[in-house]
Amino acid sequence: MSNERQELVDVKKNTNSSNTRKQVRMSVPNMRNVESHVLKYIFGQDEPVRQIITSIYRAVIFKSLNSNILIIGPSGTGKTETIKQILNIVHLPYTIEDATKYTMEGYKGKSVSSMLEHLYKNSGKDVSRAENGVIVIDEIDKKTAKSSNDMRDVSGVEVLNSLLKIIEGDKVEVDMNVFLDTSNIIIIFLGAFSGIDEIRKKRLNLNPIGFSQQESKLTTLDRRILKQDLVQYGFPEEFVGRIGTIIEMNKLTVDDLVLILKKSKLSVFRKYQKELKRMGIVLNYNGKLLKRIAEKSLSLDTGARELTNTVNYVFEKIIYEVLLNPKKYQRKSSKEPYRRCIIDLDIVNDNTKFRISD
Repeated sequence: MSNERQELVDVKKNTNSSNTRKQVRMSVPNMRNVESHVLKYIFGQDEPVRQIITSIYRAVIFKSLNSNILIIGPSGTGKTETIKQILNIVHLPYTIEDATKYTMEGYKGKSVSSMLEHLYKNSGKDVSRAENGVIVIDEIDKKTAKSSNDMRDVSGVEVLNSLLKIIEGDKVEVDMNVFLDTSNIIIIFLGAFSGIDEIRKKRLNLNPIGFSQQESKLTTLDRRILKQDLVQYGFPEEFVGRIGTIIEMNKLTVDDLVLILKKSKLSVFRKYQKELKRMGIVLNYNGKLLKRIAEKSLSLDTGARELTNTVNYVFEKIIYEVLLNPKKYQRKSSKEPYRRCIIDLDIVNDNTKFRISD
């Protein structure tokens, strides 16, 4: 997107050499262009994508506002991929960290300072870029005061306390005599937060099982996950107080998964289709096949993540056949017709249900 119009904005950032602040001219893509780009990859999340882009831009442009973001959503709803697509096009250096690999000092595992070292390296060891970069911390819901079986996580709260130092602004050594000022680093937390909806329903005095008329009357504002829900979930109040924005991803439907298969640039189905055509074979299938794949994937409750497994299963025997005899299917010239791979609807359950024309 290098040929797209850029908006220039003034942002203030710290220099590494002194405590003074200077005005730096920074170029960022037009927000609408970023949104349009991301929605070519992510489906069923139009409003959350817009919220995430707005939150990141607000953090970049208005440094005085609380910039830390929490994104809640079940596995496979596109949390990590959305962040990657945004940060790559905005050209912000970032590191994606798994919270479960981090422990308090003195315990086996990584310390929080490692996150800053990773960000520094991903910034090309440019202190200025790193100090205005992004740390994405996944699985943050696994670092609460209580785990799913109500046993205290020995290191969880201490890890969160270590993160507070970064969030509140600290100078941390990331290399020999190289320090990062963390004041302007954007922290984005990700997590599935299984069970938090029950906490929200209890707060609203809703029936925890099934759908009620009372719930149907709730506004979007009423349905929000609040900071008090996070505290109830097990997060320390001091930590929750440093979260500026809470964004919830939508739970994907069958129709959303069908759109991902048909239109997303990340669609594994489309990639197989493209590679097979390159090898001289076009797919011939009933339009209901994509719905069958979506339904099969959704039944396993891992959202879009399961699509890859299902699609790989569908094409496993087809690819085996093609790779066993690649010259047999390769077109000798552009005038030679493509062979057809005719796919049965039941291939979702039995991947031998296909035929390649002679």
